[in-house]
Amino acid sequence: MKKENKSMTVYIIIGIIIGYLSQLGRNLYGEQGNYIAISLALIFLVITAEINKKAFKINKEFRWFWSNGGWIYLFVWFITWIIFFNLYNPL
Repeated sequence: MKKENKSMTVYIIIGIIIGYLSQLGRNLYGEQGNYIAISLALIFLVITAEINKKAFKINKEFRWFWSNGGWIYLFVWFITWIIFFNLYNPL
């Protein structure tokens, strides 16, 4: 498997986990939980880049990680957050 695919797979898995944790934060803190959720997502974007660097021995700049999974991570995180929001907060 290519390093790009490995990196993207890790971003997708972390995105799903952080999406769920974002909803838990919103349930605990209400409207202020939205700021916590966005901060959590951005912090884990950087942490996941470092995890990928160490795990797959990739010596690239952050820009490489941004284009090889970072955008997908934010998309997956946001979609997961919306799904859990709708599951836990029905109309």
